[in-house]
Amino acid sequence: MQRLSTLGRRVAAMTALAFIGACAEQSTSAPVAPVLPSAPAIPSQYRGAAFLMDVSATKRTVKITSPSASINARLNPNLLSGDANYSLLGGDAIELITSNFQAGAVGAVEPGKVLITFDLQILNKLDGYQLTTPTFPTPPSGVTGVQAFPFEISVTTTSGGVGSNGNEVVVTSPRFGVVVPSSDWGNLPIGDGNFHNFFNDVGCTATANDCFRYEPFAPIAPLNTSASQRVGFIIDPTVGDFRAKIIVAADLAPTVTAAPGTVAGTVSSNIGPITGATINVSGGFSGSSSAAGAYSITGVASGPNKTVSITNLPADCSAAQSSFTNQTVPAAGTLTVNFAVTCAVPTGAVLGTITKQQDGTALSGVSVVVTPQGQAALGAVTTAANGGFSRSGVPTIPANGAITLSGLPNGCINAGPYTYSGHTTAGTTRNIVVDCPPAPVTYPLTGAWTYNSATRVASLTISIDMGSAPGNPLVNGTNADSLAGITLGFGYSTAQITTVGRSNQQADFFDISVLGTPTPGNSTLASASSGGLLLGGSFALVRMNFTLAAGVASGASVNVATTVSQALVGLGGATNATSSFTVNVPEGAMFADGAGARKYLELNHNPTNGEELGMVAAEDLSWFVIFDFSDIGYVKDDDKDEIDADAILKSLREGTQEANKIRQQRGWD
Repeated sequence: MQRLSTLGRRVAAMTALAFIGACAEQSTSAPVAPVLPSAPAIPSQYRGAAFLMDVSATKRTVKITSPSASINARLNPNLLSGDANYSLLGGDAIELITSNFQAGAVGAVEPGKVLITFDLQILNKLDGYQLTTPTFPTPPSGVTGVQAFPFEISVTTTSGGVGSNGNEVVVTSPRFGVVVPSSDWGNLPIGDGNFHNFFNDVGCTATANDCFRYEPFAPIAPLNTSASQRVGFIIDPTVGDFRAKIIVAADLAPTVTAAPGTVAGTVSSNIGPITGATINVSGGFSGSSSAAGAYSITGVASGPNKTVSITNLPADCSAAQSSFTNQTVPAAGTLTVNFAVTCAVPTGAVLGTITKQQDGTALSGVSVVVTPQGQAALGAVTTAANGGFSRSGVPTIPANGAITLSGLPNGCINAGPYTYSGHTTAGTTRNIVVDCPPAPVTYPLTGAWTYNSATRVASLTISIDMGSAPGNPLVNGTNADSLAGITLGFGYSTAQITTVGRSNQQADFFDISVLGTPTPGNSTLASASSGGLLLGGSFALVRMNFTLAAGVASGASVNVATTVSQALVGLGGATNATSSFTVNVPEGAMFADGAGARKYLELNHNPTNGEELGMVAAEDLSWFVIFDFSDIGYVKDDDKDEIDADAILKSLREGTQEANKIRQQRGWD
């Protein structure tokens, strides 16, 4: 700190005078004479305290270098003694911030010249002192606030030349020219930026060498940053780098520092919260995001003109807006700034095979669609001849999703969607087993009428076709099926006909008997194997004879409803195999056939064996019973008292373990 008593001024406030500039990183040549009038009348003690501003027109950069002088040695004695000396502030009192570098085209503003502009801000690093209008040097009349003005500019020059290195020729362009401050300085309502003589009262005459353009800034609160002000320089196109020295003058006004505030928010992305990102707040405050993507920076100097920015994002991630300018941190309050980040999502393939549950046969031509959880479905792929599929490009975040199938063969049960989880870039294998029970085998019944007009007897002959080989594979393997017995019901109108008898059309194979007590209009017959004999192919079963009632004309239409309530199919000459059965369903219960029983089991993540014939369940599904058939013959229970309970328990456990394997393969819980 130095007393300037020779200036002949009485000072009623503490005044801070800072010199500010910047330098280009590539500049190694000594500065040439300034373009402004040579040897400006700037006191020598001020020149040594200047900030340096190096500007690179080619790299579009501005670098600020602070003077090394310490604020404590110059400022504190004045404050403690109450003396009104002037202070020269170094980098520990203020900081210059530049942004938004712009370089115009040659001749866009002035013929043969290039306009370079950038935004300038001043950070007040002092706690408890506001930067206000300086007492010295004297600002222009009517202009208030902190004053900044360039007082010296030098151009980094080169001589140019040509060199060679093998077959390569390197040409170095010469660098020289003129640089002057542009009218962007002071282009504000609070100052016109025209030349002003800051160090004497002579004014700016034609021969003055100490008149400079200037930029006024509104008073800057403690620990706060000024608003951005645009400044610029007009340069020759040959200028590559230049250096400017800028003075910033301000009085220090003691004030009460407002309570600090907090800057908080989140860092989110398309792959979830971002951890470890660095959030910076102008004034030297920073913090990092947590595992949940949240951050909170406390103790931030309150006030306006804050810039909140984000850095240190993961590779392949970028913020839609990396900085928020002109933010205000409320005293004892919280400023919320959220960052939205977009990241490249790693992918991997979801692959596997689709096979039949019954025999492991591959299912080809099946359409497979993979849908990551919460996202749109990916394009379909089709299984190959071996049942294999591979859907590439499946995002690993989220790591789970669903697989849906379409185009399964007729009769196969589509129990999807099937799930996948734990997906990584190494890929996920998801094999799918599909229940494809054999198509039901039917044995068509046909009826043929004959009529004897003399006796008025109409005869209905019922025939059955057991089909050819192969029949039902669960009944007789690849052989044709044979009939062992059948129960037929006949319903008719007694107003039209009455039954008068029946005749067995296969007396050598079947015995026919009446079941129950016939009632008018209803008759039930049972045709059972005689002596274990079976009959295959197509053949007549029984002929029912009816007499037309009185008043019914010979040409009248007569209807007889024929139903089959049970059919026994022969297996290898035995009659203990059945493809149908009769169950009396109690009140409050319901019945489903074999296909329905298998569907119910699949929906409840229970494997099926293909032998289910049906099920009976409570209407509220609080219980259910599954019926199936195993061709093991008659089982005696003579050894019921010698049952090995441990062996049965072991068998049940082994069965459960095998079922769990199937559940795991199919993605069931």
